Amino acid sequence: MSAPTSFKGGAAAGRGKVAKVAKAAAVVPVKGKANAEPKNPKDAKELFLKRIQMCSVTYDYSDDAKDAKAKSERLTALQELREFLNDTKNVATYVLPHLDIVLEMIRKNIFRPLPMDKKSADKLGPSETGVEDQDIVIDPAWPHLQGVYEFFFELIVCEVTDVKSIKIYVTPAFVQEFLQLFDSEEPRERDYLKNILHRLYAKLVPRRKMIRKAINDCFLTMIHETQRFNGASELLDILASIISGFAVPLREEHVIFFKNVLIPLHKVQTSHLFHEQLLRCSMLFLSKDHALAIPLVEGLLRYWPFGNSPKETLFLAELNDVIEVCELSKLEPLIPKLFKRLIRCISGPQLQVSDRAMQFFENDYFLGILRTFKQITFPMIVPIIVDLAETHWHKILLESFNALKTILKEIDPVAFDRALQGPRDAVKANSLNAMHNIAKRSGIEAQWEALTKKAKTVDPNFVPPVVPYVEHHVVGLHNMNGTELSSNNLIPPV
Repeated sequence: MSAPTSFKGGAAAGRGKVAKVAKAAAVVPVKGKANAEPKNPKDAKELFLKRIQMCSVTYDYSDDAKDAKAKSERLTALQELREFLNDTKNVATYVLPHLDIVLEMIRKNIFRPLPMDKKSADKLGPSETGVEDQDIVIDPAWPHLQGVYEFFFELIVCEVTDVKSIKIYVTPAFVQEFLQLFDSEEPRERDYLKNILHRLYAKLVPRRKMIRKAINDCFLTMIHETQRFNGASELLDILASIISGFAVPLREEHVIFFKNVLIPLHKVQTSHLFHEQLLRCSMLFLSKDHALAIPLVEGLLRYWPFGNSPKETLFLAELNDVIEVCELSKLEPLIPKLFKRLIRCISGPQLQVSDRAMQFFENDYFLGILRTFKQITFPMIVPIIVDLAETHWHKILLESFNALKTILKEIDPVAFDRALQGPRDAVKANSLNAMHNIAKRSGIEAQWEALTKKAKTVDPNFVPPVVPYVEHHVVGLHNMNGTELSSNNLIPPV
């Protein structure tokens, strides 16, 4: 069994009391469940300290046969400690005076190296790439950890446990270590962590800013370094309840958090695993300040998940919700980017993405945007929709395109006809250029060819990399009959 370490999260007096606990442990044996608690206060105190000392010792839980008796006695002691908290008098008389030792015991148990992740440190696992999830890693120590977490939770929610007693132990180092536990692959552990952190935040008003900053740092590490964190959804659940309590108008630090953390979280490769919670937090911010909708739209367009159709449908659904909050006057600069993105999704081969993009036109507010900025939107969208209404391969979507063609014509027949003026091939070519930035892409290709030639002069055996293949651009262009296929169409537009 491993030797106990000193508690670093609170009062230094805990180090001195370890010896007292050991001394008391030698006096009073641990009583079984059937035995009544001692009536003598001194015996009750010594029994409590004995249980704390037993629970402070950790074992090798990977081998069930090793130290089996000691592990069983430890589980019994944990259960008795939880029952001990049912009496508030016990908490006030025995627990709070020895809170340093109690929290040291909790720390020794939960602050540990997490079980080895099955996924490679350098590669994302199936759950992060949209494929079927892997088996959950079960920590063999979980039955013992669960008892400690339940004891910790009951201690925090106990009405006798006051802010003054516990806040000195909730230091930045303690919170940081506590948040790292959210990366556990054990969902039950993350659920306990979420409930405990939520209660700590609610109870310790003086520590709220510190806790928010620690969560902020945790997400920044995920955004800019690791790209994954198992407890992201649980932390966002906590943030949702925190955001709900923000006063209006929002303080500057909260706006900065929204722009620097919540919006960039959309670009994380694993964001689909916590998108529901992220969307809830984002919409709560927008309910507090509608002006934040514009930065969110910009972020969604900037971090668009090219070639990842499941995430594209999530982004489209969120974009549709966010647009309804935007003020038309402030949305105008984003209209070209917004409609280019929608056209790419509509004309792509992925049915779910195309169908989800078409749902924008069922939104009355979006049709109002289309009507208000028709001088910009009609030349971009009308030629594409007209062509898709004639050539698209899917029957249901073909009907949808024809219905949308009728809607566009009803909005403004003059603007509709003007968008189709000129030779049909020229109109389609102009629309294609607008969609895929062909002029800009040609310049990039010229630079790439120059670099390739230079590389071959240095190394005659140099083999240039294959041009990226993006299926939704290639198949989408099957609807543009007669268009020459080149890497301009293969590479995602910039």
